[in-house]
Amino acid sequence: MNKHKIDLRIIKTRKAIKESFLTLIQTKGYDRITIQDIADQAIINRNTFYLHYVDKPDLMEKLCIEHIDLLNVCLPEYIEDVQNQDPSFMVIALKNLFLVIEEHIVFFRTMLTYEIQPSFSSYLKEHFKKIILSGIDTPSDNLKIQISLEYMVSGLVGAISLWIKKPEHYSMDELIEQLSNIHFNNILDLIRSINVHSVQ
Repeated sequence: MNKHKIDLRIIKTRKAIKESFLTLIQTKGYDRITIQDIADQAIINRNTFYLHYVDKPDLMEKLCIEHIDLLNVCLPEYIEDVQNQDPSFMVIALKNLFLVIEEHIVFFRTMLTYEIQPSFSSYLKEHFKKIILSGIDTPSDNLKIQISLEYMVSGLVGAISLWIKKPEHYSMDELIEQLSNIHFNNILDLIRSINVHSVQ
């Protein structure tokens, strides 16, 4: 029981720090935020902040990793579905992706709207690359494959950014349908290119 109370206190403190951090990014900008600002906004003292995070970059990195992990929507049968030309998995994966983003929209909107370095969009793109290439033996030196992959993930991050800024203006289901049509064919072409490259 006592341990549960301690764990709950930790969760509440980290939640307060996260929410304060996001609010301050929107009002002051990332570069101008100090640890004291975060502590004051979260109604904690500086020492409490340092019990959870080393510094501001550490807080930023941990929040990014935490939310990237939430987006791990790659399905186990992913490669088989693509090669069988079954696009239904793409709709499911994108739906899961957008539902997670919607649940944590304040974080994603803040990270993708305000200028922060390193850019959160870079984290997102690298994560999407790993999902797309999961289970595929990918040659790292093929420029055509690298360009195709970069084009796909940049477009996906761009579409997500467009939606989170004004989600009320765009139907999630319509956006998912359009993205699945675009990206399924792109991914299929990419995997075919990888397979051809591997055979050569």
